[in-house]
Amino acid sequence: MKGKKLISVLLSAAMTAGILAGCGSASGSTASTAAASAAPAASAAATSAASSAASSSAAAQTAASSDNGEDYNIKMQIVTWGQNPDELADVESAINAIVQPEIGVTVTLEPIAAWDLINESNMELTAGDKIDLLCIFSYGQAMDSIANYTSKNMLRSLNDLYAQYGTDIGPVLGEEINDGYVGDTLYAIPAKATLGAGYGFSARKDYLDEMGITPDPDKIYTMDELTDIFQKYKDKYGDGHYALSLYGAGTDVYSTFNPLETLGGTGNNGVLLDSGLDGNTKVVDLFETDEYMNYCKQIHSWFGAGFINPDVNTISDDVTSQMKSGNYLGMVGTVYPGSLVGIENNVGVEFETFNTVAPYASTTASSMALWAIPTTCENPEKTMQFLNILYQDRDLSKDVDSLLASGLEGKSYDVTQAVSGSKAIVKAGTGTWSKWVPDTLYGNYYTTPKYEPNTADIYDQLAAFDKGITDANRIPKTFGYVFDPAAVSTQAAAVTSVTSQYRGLVGYGAADPEEVLPEFISALKDAGIDDIIAENQKQLDAWLAKK
Repeated sequence: MKGKKLISVLLSAAMTAGILAGCGSASGSTASTAAASAAPAASAAATSAASSAASSSAAAQTAASSDNGEDYNIKMQIVTWGQNPDELADVESAINAIVQPEIGVTVTLEPIAAWDLINESNMELTAGDKIDLLCIFSYGQAMDSIANYTSKNMLRSLNDLYAQYGTDIGPVLGEEINDGYVGDTLYAIPAKATLGAGYGFSARKDYLDEMGITPDPDKIYTMDELTDIFQKYKDKYGDGHYALSLYGAGTDVYSTFNPLETLGGTGNNGVLLDSGLDGNTKVVDLFETDEYMNYCKQIHSWFGAGFINPDVNTISDDVTSQMKSGNYLGMVGTVYPGSLVGIENNVGVEFETFNTVAPYASTTASSMALWAIPTTCENPEKTMQFLNILYQDRDLSKDVDSLLASGLEGKSYDVTQAVSGSKAIVKAGTGTWSKWVPDTLYGNYYTTPKYEPNTADIYDQLAAFDKGITDANRIPKTFGYVFDPAAVSTQAAAVTSVTSQYRGLVGYGAADPEEVLPEFISALKDAGIDDIIAENQKQLDAWLAKK
């Protein structure tokens, strides 16, 4: 189904631009090549056709921008780690200087802290406020999903808009465009990130050195093995120091220690254990599995041992702030080439990683951020034209996704080595963009600047990382599937309410799982989770049958 869908949309895009299939080829990044290698041959042919169309897309967009003679202002969310960068207005002005003469739009950037994004988006859209580009941030402890909005009819279908104005997006994303579909409807455009990720516990190297501990890069560590490291840290540094940085409520870090496919959601509506890598496509309720109970028991023991801040469910400091305090050993999260550079530059120390899950492809990881056009957008055509520009590989001075990801050259960063196009190795400037804005959420991460101590080969490392996942056959056959909860929306809302009450308590170790987890499971069943699991399984089976 994925290949057919990709062919249909991309050929439609090619025809819209007036180009016949097979007239040329794209000059994309090495990451695009890696993604294409995982796609069927038919999809690759369609991508080539759409890539040929890209050469005339700018002209088509310019013609479309003169429809009413007035510039359209796009309100775009940007995700922050809690503070607004100093150069926000300068970056906004630089973007507008590029896109206003090209397609007749200006952009207003709306910074929102990652942990506030879901609530802010829902409040604004429920109130009918104008948002033109909505960021669905499906990463880590701030997990969001397309279904959170489609279940409330908040998003526009992008099928026709993408076909007409998205000609530069398809060649970059390849099969990963499917992460934005629910059923046959495209609701969001994924940012181009890695095909998947590994997971691990990343700790301050200075503290590890003081304890005489060095992680083995070839080893996959268990929670039991990390326990010994955490105990050494606690023994050495004492009260007020915590081994593991966590924050917020309503979630857990189960997937850090166990491969998990959340099927385009947050795990509340059913999952595949082992991420379906073993070929098993049975959808289950994560919270009533033995695996989840074992995880909860282990993290509860960590909580009891003082490895986790007792205020974990109410603390508002993000991981970066916690690590900068000096009172934490490390954090958990995704692992891929260059993934530690941001936190290292922010905290000012080196980190080393204890790998806990080997890299694998994941719908959630490959769609770390998705960009949707809400129903409150007043000009979706202009908005899609702007979104398309984010996937064009331009010279750095005119590259819009680089401005969003990395800020302004000469203020946010200084170039230490130009690589090609918008690719460059940079060092931090006087601004604070790199401290407060994640760089993986906009356009094509494979062609934006990378900070020192990365070197020019980081771009090759990223491509090789994706190829390694493909070569190791670590791509589940459910990759790209996204559950549509519309048929069970009442139950889904009730389940979300229940998980917000219980999941953080057992998932971060504050509550004894043997006492609280049965109550949690019972409440989920009362809320209708079995109906949701059945519906999810039905949709997945139908999706697999069409592949």
